[in-house]
Amino acid sequence: MHPFAFLHDLPGSAVFAIFMAVAGSLSVLVCRLGAPIVRAPQTKEMVDIAMRSTGAVTAALTLTLAFCAVQARTQMSDAQRLVQAEVTTIGGVARLAERLGPSGQPLLPALAGYVNSIASAEFPTMAARGRDPATQHAAETLENAAYAVAGTLTNHLADDLLEEVDHLDAAREARLHAASQGLPRQFWLLIALLLALIMATGAVYPPRGHIMAMLAIQTAGLGALVAFVFLMEQPFRGEFAISAEPYRVLERSLAHRSDLTRTVRYFSH
Repeated sequence: MHPFAFLHDLPGSAVFAIFMAVAGSLSVLVCRLGAPIVRAPQTKEMVDIAMRSTGAVTAALTLTLAFCAVQARTQMSDAQRLVQAEVTTIGGVARLAERLGPSGQPLLPALAGYVNSIASAEFPTMAARGRDPATQHAAETLENAAYAVAGTLTNHLADDLLEEVDHLDAAREARLHAASQGLPRQFWLLIALLLALIMATGAVYPPRGHIMAMLAIQTAGLGALVAFVFLMEQPFRGEFAISAEPYRVLERSLAHRSDLTRTVRYFSH
């Protein structure tokens, strides 16, 4: 994770403003302070060379950002599939518990507690903090309940139940791993290098007001593109983050099933 990950906790508009302001200000500063040091010839030919150099590096940076945006979108789609796979796995354990009848009923409260802990405790903070202790405890409680239920079943049913619980644990681990991932550090190093080269060309331009304004507008636009990629690169963090709604929907479904089970028990007696 890069050192500016805390910016994901800010509103998207603030992130765009920060990246644009920093990029634009640095380009003006480089032109203002660097031009007197470089003392490039103030000829039309020299300005043309500077503009071509800036354009070439800008094109390279734009292509790099486009590729990074595609990569970030792919990561987000993969993370969404992992979330859906975990929800499906938990739902499968719930259905198996219902098919087991009275023997499997103790699993439903443990499943409900586990899903609630994921949605309310672990999911919102896992990108920054990783594994949540409360959710880990809920997972262990569910696993203990599954082993207790398995002890009352036939070997075939017990194996099916424990296999489903293993799948559930694997699904959670896959989600936690995806939450810690972002764009590779090498991509951000390349983006920073290309931005630095674009700003460095500012020292070749004469430090006039309209030229510095042009440089500021150009680099601010590139800063906005970098901010866009930055906001997308963390699938479980920021305004573009994946929602925990699938877990909340499953939690409501489990609560409804528990209510139906209690109703059936009441009328059966």
